Amino acid sequence: MIVEITQVERDQTVALATELPAGRAFRRIDWRRAGLAFATTGALLLLILGAFAIGYDGIHSGKILPGVRVAGVQVGGLAPTHAEAAVRAGLPNPRAGQLTVLLGDATATIPYSAIGRDYDMASMLGQALSIGRGGFIVEELRTLAHGAGVQPSVTWNDAALVTQLDAIYARAEAVPVDATIVREGARYVVVPAVDGRAFDREAAYLAAVAALSDPALPTATISSDVRLMPAAVSSVAAQTLVDRVESASGNSLTVNADGQSMVIPTDVLRGWIRLTAAAPGEWNVAIAADPIAQYLAEFKLDVDVPAVNATYTFQARQATVVADVNGLEIETEPAVAAVVGELEARATGAAPKAVNLAVSTVLPDFTAAEAQALVSRVERLGRWTTRFVPGPLNANGVNIQVPTKLINGTVVEPGETFDFIDAAGPFTKRNGYDDGAAIRNGRTVFEGVLGGGLCSASTTLFNAVARAGFQVDARHNHGYYIGRYPVGLDATIWEYGGTRKTMAFTNDSDYPLLIRGMYSHGRVTFEVWGVSDGRTVDYSKPRIEREREATTYVEYSSDLPPGEYERAEFEVDGFDSWVTRTVRNASGAIIHENTWFSDYRKVDGLYKFGRSPGDPKDGTKVLAEDFVPPEG
Repeated sequence: MIVEITQVERDQTVALATELPAGRAFRRIDWRRAGLAFATTGALLLLILGAFAIGYDGIHSGKILPGVRVAGVQVGGLAPTHAEAAVRAGLPNPRAGQLTVLLGDATATIPYSAIGRDYDMASMLGQALSIGRGGFIVEELRTLAHGAGVQPSVTWNDAALVTQLDAIYARAEAVPVDATIVREGARYVVVPAVDGRAFDREAAYLAAVAALSDPALPTATISSDVRLMPAAVSSVAAQTLVDRVESASGNSLTVNADGQSMVIPTDVLRGWIRLTAAAPGEWNVAIAADPIAQYLAEFKLDVDVPAVNATYTFQARQATVVADVNGLEIETEPAVAAVVGELEARATGAAPKAVNLAVSTVLPDFTAAEAQALVSRVERLGRWTTRFVPGPLNANGVNIQVPTKLINGTVVEPGETFDFIDAAGPFTKRNGYDDGAAIRNGRTVFEGVLGGGLCSASTTLFNAVARAGFQVDARHNHGYYIGRYPVGLDATIWEYGGTRKTMAFTNDSDYPLLIRGMYSHGRVTFEVWGVSDGRTVDYSKPRIEREREATTYVEYSSDLPPGEYERAEFEVDGFDSWVTRTVRNASGAIIHENTWFSDYRKVDGLYKFGRSPGDPKDGTKVLAEDFVPPEG
């Protein structure tokens, strides 16, 4: 080894020699030899230290150097696997805790195990393995002498954390729900609004990351501020509208007119008021006019007094005038408007009050003056009489007498249409009718038909009107021919369910007509009186085709006492008929030409006979001509 002495060193040596005290013997040092010895010793020391380092590393190859701690746990001299076990044994379980999320007045938790929270062993042990190995033997000796530590760190599955947070906030968040109004029975009620809730998910995620990152926290809590989102339609707004409806309908309504009063209860008023949607979250208060008009119609029956037209009566077969009488009427449209106005006022907060309806005078259609001007020209224009047998089939004549009485004195103005059902109805016992018989589906129903038998009145009036020459609008023949009526000129009346058959005519003259009805036992007569305009009437003879002869049977019955008879059906031949009426005006021109077709069914007669022992079985039919009654 060659040791070189620099010029500086030589200068320092010379200076040192000159500074020695005088007289002391100076022994010259062999610096070349001394340097050589020093260098040799240093090299040897380095060789020894290198050998030590190589041996030390060899002993701890793949192991953490002595003196190293991980999170305060001694892991020196341990392989990573054993070091990890030592660390886990010495530290709390990072999966055992949970993250609590505060959501306003609610909470939710995320178990650490659900997000894979764990110590970051790879990083911690990697750092531990690297300590003391980057600075030759000095760092290893320093680590051995003083020790070194690695701070704990944790890790987790970030995707799982995001998923867990999203699930929590998805359950906690809510979109706002508008208040709605529904009807429960007769009332409207409010379904309250629900405010929406939202959270800052990004801020929550950052807070969760900060909490999870601290290994010292076995559990952690984060809070999220709730951001409320008000509903577009509030409960207060909806309730305000419901209160308006309740203000309008919550108190009964009194209606007055001409000294009469009617109280309309609240449940009826509530049925008249509706809330209609104008736009999302907006409603209008609507008051229906039609049901109000229907309800007031009942009140009108008590208040309204119909006008009485002037008419004619007969004294010594001379027409005389019967004076007219003014009527009274509640006009429907203004009355409905008054009720609606009161309800609307209540809805805006006005105090409830009664509604006073105006009553108008109703003038007759045919005044006494008009009647008097024509009385001298009045004559009988048409007449017809029908004879009948009073009995159970017509309620002893009651069902013929009642319509005759109701129609007697009726005035039909020019251009006005007369309808028999409207004039003689309703066919109720309150109106004077009783049970009788009728033809239904071509068969006789002998009892239980309210008003049965009144067709004698309608047929009689039809013939009087038709022979007077007026426009006939409706006429229907019976299911089978009834012998007391002229062929093809009967007019049945039927009103049941949705079926309505009436007799109707229009006064197509320039003068009013007076209908006169007269009833006596077994006889009904209708006359049409008016001013003649010169029209004449001709009838063709009935054309009869498709004749079908009927017969009569006797049926043995167990429902009758032995030997007793009971008529169950009449015997009536069937046929089709056509009758043509021609009406000419004063100049001979045809103004009406009607051909009335009648399809009369064939109906076989039937008697029921109470069977005795030995007679044919119940329901057996035999021709009447072949039936041999028992003796006696």
